[in-house]
Amino acid sequence: MQISCLEDQDLVTIAVAGELEVYSLPEFSRLAESYLGGPAKLILDMEHLEYIDSSGLGFLVTLHERLERQAQSLRLVNLQPHVARVFRITRLDQILDVSAVTQPAL
Repeated sequence: MQISCLEDQDLVTIAVAGELEVYSLPEFSRLAESYLGGPAKLILDMEHLEYIDSSGLGFLVTLHERLERQAQSLRLVNLQPHVARVFRITRLDQILDVSAVTQPAL
């Protein structure tokens, strides 16, 4: 997994490439959790995410809940069709702010 961040005032964009799964999750979770209580908006750009497992999905739900308690928001953008399908099948697209259409993250 590769991660890059772009910070711009009250907005942070985290781009994730590769696989977000049980083995790569600790690195991603440390980074994402470092923004708790910080910027108002956290955008996760998943354009180059090839795979996400149940631990990755569970973490995103937990992160969403924790951010909401801090008056912050999480938005998932640029999902590949096969990744967007996972969110639809699990109905997480009804809980999380998910945009499967490619669009600029900023």
